[in-house]
Amino acid sequence: MPIVDMLAHLAEPWANAYDNSKFLMNGVMFSHIGGFLLAGGLALAADRSVFRATGADVAVRRLHVAELNAIHVPVLIGLAVSFASGFLLFLADVPTFATAPVFWVKMGFLAALLGNGAALRRTGHRLASGEMSERSWQALRRSAAASSLLWVVAVLTGVMLVNL
Repeated sequence: MPIVDMLAHLAEPWANAYDNSKFLMNGVMFSHIGGFLLAGGLALAADRSVFRATGADVAVRRLHVAELNAIHVPVLIGLAVSFASGFLLFLADVPTFATAPVFWVKMGFLAALLGNGAALRRTGHRLASGEMSERSWQALRRSAAASSLLWVVAVLTGVMLVNL
């Protein structure tokens, strides 16, 4: 039995429950979009503030870096909700999603988003520890720019998935 068929068979009770319940459909979809909205909204606002703080003095940059470092936990909570609900959406229709190239492209962009977020966090901690070098600040700007682009592309690929 191919892996997609095996997964679909294992997920069949969930898929049937999901297909037969508007409450589940709405709740899972709301969790998916809501988690992504929370995480992405906070992240995009933080990315924007990186660009705004670029020309500022060291004191303003330190304050900004402290705020940036504090925003990671709510972003990760939103992403965790979105990932969990996304997994439930996947299980609701394994054959469609597992064989859709756009699904795997979206997963690749999400992996890149997580990797970039980790790099952004490392740079933020390095800056918070006192190393306010221009090189570190430029690395933070690059990560913020990549973050902004990756969030938008993740939304685009998500919209493409809805229209499979």
